[in-house]
Amino acid sequence: MLRSTIPLLMKSIPQKAMTNPTFALQAPKITLTKVEQNICNLLNDYMDLYNGEHQNKPEPLTLRITGGWVRDKLLGQGSHDLDIAINVMTGEQFATGLNDYLQQHYAKYGVKPHNIHKIDKNPEKSKHLETATTKLFGVEVDFVNLRSEKYTELSRIPKVCFGTPEEDALRRDATLNALFYNIQKGEVEDFTRRGLRDLKEGILRTPLPAKQTFLDDPLRVLRLIRFASRFNFAIDPEVMAEMGDPQINSAFNSKISRERVGVEMEKILIGPTPLLALQLIQKAHLDNVIFFWHNDKSVVEFNEKNCQDINKIKHVYDDNILNSHLQSFIELYPMFLEKLPILRKKIGQSHSFQQNFILSAILSPMANLQIIGNPKKKLNNLLSVPESIVKEGLKLSKNDAVIIARTVDSLGSYEELVSRFTNGSLLQKSEIGIFLRSFNGEWEIAHFTSLLDAFLKIPRSETGRTESLLHNYNAFYSYIYDNSLEDCHELKPIVDGKQMAKVLEMKPGPWLGKINNEAIRWQFDNPEGTDTELITHLKAILPKYL
Repeated sequence: MLRSTIPLLMKSIPQKAMTNPTFALQAPKITLTKVEQNICNLLNDYMDLYNGEHQNKPEPLTLRITGGWVRDKLLGQGSHDLDIAINVMTGEQFATGLNDYLQQHYAKYGVKPHNIHKIDKNPEKSKHLETATTKLFGVEVDFVNLRSEKYTELSRIPKVCFGTPEEDALRRDATLNALFYNIQKGEVEDFTRRGLRDLKEGILRTPLPAKQTFLDDPLRVLRLIRFASRFNFAIDPEVMAEMGDPQINSAFNSKISRERVGVEMEKILIGPTPLLALQLIQKAHLDNVIFFWHNDKSVVEFNEKNCQDINKIKHVYDDNILNSHLQSFIELYPMFLEKLPILRKKIGQSHSFQQNFILSAILSPMANLQIIGNPKKKLNNLLSVPESIVKEGLKLSKNDAVIIARTVDSLGSYEELVSRFTNGSLLQKSEIGIFLRSFNGEWEIAHFTSLLDAFLKIPRSETGRTESLLHNYNAFYSYIYDNSLEDCHELKPIVDGKQMAKVLEMKPGPWLGKINNEAIRWQFDNPEGTDTELITHLKAILPKYL
């Protein structure tokens, strides 16, 4: 467990250090890398110069490294996420002054000034204040002023003002993410008075009351779940209870962009312990909003009036079909993985495989359901619900959406093919090859998802059926490799289209694509066949395609 690996320095923090106003003096020290020390030395030198020239200011310039960097350093982990909070000016003003300083003192630091990239406010990407980014000693550093935030009931976009260090700390998603490192003093500061203790104990807790924190910005719910998954930390029970509040559930749809949901979910799904995060999502009943099928309200409303499958889709969400399936998946997935070393290897080798396999497994209750993806089109406007969830609901790539949709919608077909193979039914190699080609190289995701789907449906008491199922799928998997079908999507006709048209004395047309497919089919069943034999075969079947 990660929480037991926190450096011993953290373990020795006295309890009074957590509540005493002089907490910074008693907090653990952070050991800087050489580059981090160089950056802090430079910033301290510039602070000294600035404060010496502005002694009449109400408060001196103070710089603090914030958030994730402090947390990760105290956990003994490396971090390149350097965010510097400034108390008396904007990030852009500070970065500009620092660049001027570097131009005058290049000989001392050996650092050339870099262009300052200003990142404007972009609330949809959780950027509520302008940020200035530049490079120091090869490391990208963000500068932003300390701030306070005030929210309305209708939006997660706050009104942002300059703030104190304590206000800036309290606005954050978790106490252990609200720790600061005072660069001048070389000390950790815990303005929430709980961050160090929560980090030591492995507890995720909001600095302010959880319900209001989540209503202000529901994305914080998903962030806490991601951190719990990443660090194997526990969420405070009172905080966890608020995550399941119906108001929070509603706020997800009204206040968070699907892009932000997708960013957090992608990090969860490719992380080291996605099952923990999914367990928290299931427990908080957030599956209905996280795995929702579209982000456009007008498309949703159109489908509610015109989609033939809409009642079936609502049934999956409203009657807890998806939630119950997710619970079953969470409970049995570890046992499933234990029985399949090949699957464990695949997951360990590829983040993409892990993400798409888990999503395919989760979304199986949506198999063969469709929405009207584009209401403006009259024809060919239907879209698989799993594809829409991935592409429009989670905003993952179109390629991932297609792979997952094809996998989920083929669950029954894959299981039927394995059953026919096992029962000794007449099954040609070409039938298996053509079917696997439809997955465009991703058939293994479909294989293990189909196996898992069948595995979840077997009562745990029927161990014989479980072992038989695993044996059948493993035999089919071995057959694919034994017959060199694993890369069958790459198979090309041994006679290309131009040659085929010339030999058959035909002009290219729609018939050519169908004949190409027949060529592939013949090659599967005749791996040693020649181009002459293939042409003879194609001439014989050509009439039915004309």
